[in-house]
Amino acid sequence: MNVLPKRPPTALLLFTLFLFGLSLSLVFPVLPFIAARYVPDPGQQSVVIGLLAATTSLLAFFGSPVLGALSDAFGRRPVILLTLLGSAAGYLLFGIGGSLAMLFLGRVLDGVAAGGMGALFAYIADTTSEENRARVFGQVGAAVGAAMIVGPAVGGLLAHFGTSTPVFVAAGVTLLNLLWAGAALPETLVPEKRRPDFGLAHLNPLLHLRQALAAPLVRRLVTVSALFILPFSLMQVALPVMARDLLHWGPGQVGTVLMVSGLSDVVAQGLLLPFLIRTLGEGRVARAGLALGVAGMAGLALLPLRPLALWVYLGVTLLALGEGIYTACMTTLISLAVPDSEQGRVQGGTQAVGQLAQVAGPLVGGQLYARLGPAATFGVGAVMVVMALGALLGIRLPRATDAVAA
Repeated sequence: MNVLPKRPPTALLLFTLFLFGLSLSLVFPVLPFIAARYVPDPGQQSVVIGLLAATTSLLAFFGSPVLGALSDAFGRRPVILLTLLGSAAGYLLFGIGGSLAMLFLGRVLDGVAAGGMGALFAYIADTTSEENRARVFGQVGAAVGAAMIVGPAVGGLLAHFGTSTPVFVAAGVTLLNLLWAGAALPETLVPEKRRPDFGLAHLNPLLHLRQALAAPLVRRLVTVSALFILPFSLMQVALPVMARDLLHWGPGQVGTVLMVSGLSDVVAQGLLLPFLIRTLGEGRVARAGLALGVAGMAGLALLPLRPLALWVYLGVTLLALGEGIYTACMTTLISLAVPDSEQGRVQGGTQAVGQLAQVAGPLVGGQLYARLGPAATFGVGAVMVVMALGALLGIRLPRATDAVAA
């Protein structure tokens, strides 16, 4: 069992993650419109948006295992602070813009910084018991979901003062988060539980990724997650473009549907998840989340047949509910499969594979949308989630009572 701090700083961590989600979601409504400044051809805009998203994910793929392993060796706190600093710098460069090259440079910095999410999840594992871990991961998802409610709405309003305004505000919020975390978040990984063997050779991300996925159970669970993350990231690129093209929505309306997505996430993880886990257990709830994901993707695929806002809201709501309960349960299951000294490495490796899926998702989504249209884009997404559900049905899942002791 974990040796926990006397007062696990759950509330402080939730506020940190709320600010993280707020800075991220402020930018969502304006991304297609910022890219349109530098790409006049509407047919190529979805491709460029996909490349921008893929750049962030690719850099996070290389950074996640290294930063997770660094947090195992030197503590969670310095890695979290470094993550926030790099993210603020990335937003600032993206807001300054001036050329596509500057936009991509901003995404590079933000992508490297995003690799620190593994340290954040390891921080949660440090400060929660195995029995309560799913509940706390659900609270984390609800905090980020609450930010996703506020962020897109505020971002859409700020866009009236210029499309770059939400990006600069995101940089400011991230800097505020850095100051808050520096003052309020203590270190949670005690020295005797740190890995003492970290050296220059450990800066190789592929080494950590291979070690993180060495356990067969972890490898299977991460594969299922990748099969869900891939279409979900595809949706994040294609949805704003589809709403603009079929429904003629602007940033404010795109922000509204993303706000609904965040509200659904809060309901799923903050209200439904504790009851569902007590009743069904993490494994069944994760499978139910994937089933909702299939329904949401299928609903969005129907939009071109009848372009109604109702289809967008229904599809996004089902997808967000499914993603919310699935993600909290899957993160818990992976954390239960490894000891304390490996949490940073494995959570970082998990994040890395997820980021790799988010490289492929926007690239595939942008190309599918440009060549075949939105129906095929979301139809492919629905098939991928079906594959994830089928794979999860064949895995014997860990429980808190089976978890690996430190």
